[in-house]
Amino acid sequence: AGGYELSTADLFSERQLLGMEALLRRKLDLLLRTGQLLVESAADTNRVVRNLNRVAAYLGLPEEKLHIDVSYTMLVVNVSDGLHSFSKFQKCEKHGINMTAISEISKLSWRAIENDQYEEELERIKNKKRNYVPYVVAIGAGFACGGFCKLFGGDWMAFLFTSICAFAGFRVRARCMEFGINHYMSIAIAALISTCLAYVSSFAGLSETPYHPLLACALFIVPGVPLINFVDDMIDNYIQVGIVRAVNTVLMVCAMAFGIVIAMRLLTVE
Repeated sequence: AGGYELSTADLFSERQLLGMEALLRRKLDLLLRTGQLLVESAADTNRVVRNLNRVAAYLGLPEEKLHIDVSYTMLVVNVSDGLHSFSKFQKCEKHGINMTAISEISKLSWRAIENDQYEEELERIKNKKRNYVPYVVAIGAGFACGGFCKLFGGDWMAFLFTSICAFAGFRVRARCMEFGINHYMSIAIAALISTCLAYVSSFAGLSETPYHPLLACALFIVPGVPLINFVDDMIDNYIQVGIVRAVNTVLMVCAMAFGIVIAMRLLTVE
């Protein structure tokens, strides 16, 4: 009878341990999903770590036993108490810019302690539609490039041509990404199309500054947010992630320049 009682107690202890382990892994999974959404929305590394620490406090994960490693394509979270160690990994692949998601997750991490609906709120933010549909964003990008053309000294017809060319290039890049074409190749193709259209518009004879659109039609590709995040990460001493962001920025600029140069060569622009 004594042996039976002991085995029953051992079985209860083992089930309790498995339940605690499952709960811990669920918490780590929730933490990683939060970090993935932040990284893929173009949050700087300092903000990612800061938000994850707040969420970890809400989940009851002690800061002194929690270890977080953030890179451009991978998140690693580890909890270790000296006797046990649990680690989980999460890949970050779909990089974009979503300032609304970053802002809402930051606010959610502050509200998390006050309510018990964190996971549902996180899913809502993840599945929330963008504030603007893709075509509206493309129109805005087109007008932004047209504004640059105007600042460079172009007339209003050049502004219009630049806006149209930039809009077309923006949509071409989006379509290339949807088809699964390499990110940098998509940028090169978009720059090529925009520059070719801008050159064709110079023969319309409607603008007194026909070549100004060539200068501004591909400026929607300039990676402003990755460049700012690179500087921010380097200042915050996240050297490795900062270097990756810098290389990504340089590759984007090189892809844009490659597309423009190819267009110039094909069209024999002097």
